[in-house]
Amino acid sequence: MGKKLLIIDGLNVIRRLYAALESEQDLVRRVERTQSIAIDALVKLADQFNPSYAVVVFDSNGKTWRHKLYPEYKLGRVPMDDALLDALPDFAKVFRFNHFPCLRLDGWEADDLIATLAVKAAHNNVQSYIVSTDKGFTQLLDDERILQYDYFAKLGYDKVWVPGKYGVEPHQLVDYWALVGDTTNRIPGVKGIGPKTALTIINSFPTIEEIYANLTFFSERIQSMLAGGYEQCLQSRSLVALKTDVDVGVRLSQLRYSAKTRP
Repeated sequence: MGKKLLIIDGLNVIRRLYAALESEQDLVRRVERTQSIAIDALVKLADQFNPSYAVVVFDSNGKTWRHKLYPEYKLGRVPMDDALLDALPDFAKVFRFNHFPCLRLDGWEADDLIATLAVKAAHNNVQSYIVSTDKGFTQLLDDERILQYDYFAKLGYDKVWVPGKYGVEPHQLVDYWALVGDTTNRIPGVKGIGPKTALTIINSFPTIEEIYANLTFFSERIQSMLAGGYEQCLQSRSLVALKTDVDVGVRLSQLRYSAKTRP
């Protein structure tokens, strides 16, 4: 059996577990229960995937390069409860105690760190399993050595799944999202262009550059929508594209995982 890397999107998992306990009025108790359930989730995932390596990745505090490029990035998103935010260092301590390495890097979102780890692992012929409900990771699935798993829906996603969901290949998603936008992160698309129109455009010319170099190919209606939107499309594509070359300062050997070492 080949080597496997289990990459867990820490906040993605924690926030959903925390939200599921909204009936718990005692915030301290709610955080404690979330922590306990999160550990159970990590152990279940490790037992399911039997990884050679594992890591829980967290977002850094404060602004990232995306906020600097586009100040409205994620603007309006419901903030995390203070009780949960303050407890995040404790989550990391408990995860480490259970022999799950944790990674956080100032100035970087977890998404970019996760993408970098998965791509680097793939280059070393290590199969990566990204545990997250974030659709942004589907852009990485063109590499068959990278898979995504939704712990809550118990569903796995690969490169075959992507065209059925979006109508494009994984590597085309960043250009597709540049056209339709990403409402979750407040990243704008081109006004008036929805998924169907975007597919028509992408299936004719696969990149933003080629689309705008061939505007006269499209109907007057599509031309009018695309007019003047080139720079915005480039910016939106830059925002949705995950970085895969972050200097994470961690070697794969440092993420070695063994169920035998668990308490």
